[in-house]
Amino acid sequence: MISDSPQRRFRVWLLGPFALEVHHKEVPVSQWKSKKALNLFRYLASRRGEKVPKDVLNELLWPETDLDASTEQNLHTCVYFVRRIIDPNLKRYAKSDLLTCSGGLYCLENRDDCWVDSEEFERLYTEGRKLEKTDPMAAIDAFRSGLELYRGDFLVEEPYLDWAIELREYYREMYIDGTLRLASLLANEADDIGEAILVCRQGLRKDPYREDLYHALIGYLIDAGRYTEAATQYTAYARMMHEEFGLDPSREARALLERIHSGGRIDAHELAKAVPSRSGGAYVSDRAFFEGVCHLEGRRRDRSPEPVTLMMVSVYGSKSMEESVDAAAALLRRGDVVCQWDGDKLGICLWGTDETGAKVVGRRVKRELEKGDGVRVNVTFEVLKGGSERPILGALERAF
Repeated sequence: MISDSPQRRFRVWLLGPFALEVHHKEVPVSQWKSKKALNLFRYLASRRGEKVPKDVLNELLWPETDLDASTEQNLHTCVYFVRRIIDPNLKRYAKSDLLTCSGGLYCLENRDDCWVDSEEFERLYTEGRKLEKTDPMAAIDAFRSGLELYRGDFLVEEPYLDWAIELREYYREMYIDGTLRLASLLANEADDIGEAILVCRQGLRKDPYREDLYHALIGYLIDAGRYTEAATQYTAYARMMHEEFGLDPSREARALLERIHSGGRIDAHELAKAVPSRSGGAYVSDRAFFEGVCHLEGRRRDRSPEPVTLMMVSVYGSKSMEESVDAAAALLRRGDVVCQWDGDKLGICLWGTDETGAKVVGRRVKRELEKGDGVRVNVTFEVLKGGSERPILGALERAF
């Protein structure tokens, strides 16, 4: 790792595999005396400057242990180990100005001589958004610099670390949005469609299931007159959606197919026929029938390894719920079930859909329903795996 300043006391990389550099020297993970101490540091580094109560840290590190004097001593020991790693010149009983404790609140201080990649990534993303309208070329530089910091998902080597899940989603969405904004600026302000295409391809390598990136990439290929490449990319996208999630291409993708047809003399109908398709959409039911389906899915789950996803879609704004139900049903597969759960919520039951598929479906539903003026949509879901002992209607109550 190379320091960007001779004054840096430490640098932390959280986007992608974890890495730490102290006084210009990389600290291998094997040097940490305990995994608990490492997790404590990573948690505080992700919230630098925030004062975290000791009870929160105890619950984070020892979730199955009753809090007592020994737990508090264990926390003190972890804090000591962290301080020895990040502040190796600290005298044995001296107070640290990096990792502080006051009134039972622990804090990794937000000092200028220390650096965390996720903070810099977010700062550059925010700067790019502020400059989009007033100074597009400076915005391009900010987005480009920020995206270079995104080596991968937040703490990618720790997929089951509970507290990291929300941050992983947060930074991934920021990365995708920054990618789309940078590509748009490159194509429309810098007149560099070639780099816009490259940026979209790089984004898809990080998240190969993002429809909005496919839409942008195919559109830029069409704009560049690269119709054969656009057709190839459309076919790859459509097959992926069908094989992975059982979904047809989105409405936006089908509109791009017509652009390929009109500009490149490529037969759109033949291209569409080359991709397998499902027929129909989700079944629209009332709430009582929906609950009955969930009961049946719960019984079938005992005999099948296939997951069941329950999704709640809250719709705020002027769109009628009947219209929202029909629009959502049209996006989904035959065999899925949609109902109006109450005055502003839709219930969706997706059989055989895992977490990745639920995210794809949720984004598609949100994008479609938010097309109306002033409409805002929030999507939450819970995936229940085959053989799980958790009651499906209990999950339904939690979701809704």
